[in-house]
Formats: sequence, structure tokens, C-alpha cells
Amino acid sequence: MVFAQRVTAEQTFQLVPPILAAAAATYQRAQVMEVEQLALMGRLDLSNSWTDEVRSTVLTARRRIHEAQEARAHFRDQVREFVVTLRDAGEPASSVLRYTRSMIQLLESTDAIMADGGRLESELLAWAIEDYESR
Repeated sequence: MVFAQRVTAEQTFQLVPPILAAAAATYQRAQVMEVEQLALMGRLDLSNSWTDEVRSTVLTARRRIHEAQEARAHFRDQVREFVVTLRDAGEPASSVLRYTRSMIQLLESTDAIMADGGRLESELLAWAIEDYESR
């Protein structure tokens, strides 16, 4: 006789590690906020004396740039761990790239991240190639 086991949320199977999905979403949101803030800054005349509004906009842009850089570094670390784990398990580069591409498509299809015309996917694949080839 086999007894049913209780399954907790931590024991459920997930195709994309939650920490990687969260890092991807955070990175993408940070990039969007950075671009929006830089666009605001771009509409300002920075050649004249700076008003409080100009100074505030520029400082906010600086903060958004740093936030995006930090989010990118964290996401990059998660991708590196994903790729290196597969590489060390003996997966060929073509499989690792397929898994990486599938991961992004799954994140997009579940609305964990927004579809962006392939920009994030191409960045991720470049990272995956670099990480796979580094030893």
C-alpha cells in the first residue's frame, strides 16, 4: 500500500527556476524604467543653467541606470549558473542554447516577462554562448 504524500509549493516542478524568472522580470522592468527616464532627460535642455526640475530628472535617470545595471548583473549571474550547470552535466552547446531560448519563450508565454521583439532573447543567447565557452 502506498500512502499519498503531501506536496508543498516548494516541491512542485517548475520548468524555469523561480529565481531566474524573477531576475528576468526585474531586469526587464528596470530597463523599461531606465529608458523612460532617459527619454524624459533627453527632452530637457541641459545646456542652460540647471533648474531643480532638471537636476531632479538627471539624478533620477542616474538612479534608474544604476538600478538597471544591478538588475542586469543579478540576471546575468542566474543565466551563468543555468548555463554552466547544463554544460557541466555534459549538455552540448546546441542543447544549452535551445533550453535557454525555450526558457525565454516560456517566460513570455506565461507573462512572467513581456515580449520585446527578441531583444532579451538575443542578449540571453549571447550570454549563454559566452558562458558555455568559458572554462
